[in-house]
Amino acid sequence: MQTRNANPHVTVTVRHEEATDSLREYATEKIERIHLDYPRIIEARAILDVEGDRRHKAEIILFCAKHIIIDASSETEDMYKSIDFTVGKIARRMRKHKTRLLKSHRPKREEIIRYLDAKTTNTTA
Repeated sequence: MQTRNANPHVTVTVRHEEATDSLREYATEKIERIHLDYPRIIEARAILDVEGDRRHKAEIILFCAKHIIIDASSETEDMYKSIDFTVGKIARRMRKHKTRLLKSHRPKREEIIRYLDAKTTNTTA
């Protein structure tokens, strides 16, 4: 589990709607719960947008170590549901990035199997 920088700086921006404390706390809490081994989150931004009466859009951008930027967005009828879907997408993308990194650093098949020369020792007493 991630131990360093467990609580990244989270900025929540709400557009075209009044920002309620419960909505800000919900988004911040959901983002802070994303604790994966890699990449380490440095800063997070959540942009919550309301378009019309039924379109609630949540976009989350994570700025991670080693210049990695992971972002996702989703649009539903409820803002809380949009935040949940977006956090799920972010977690999947972080796991996918880590898996790609691990696969690229695995040893090749030829390097795993090593053949030793057979040596015979003659022991006569």
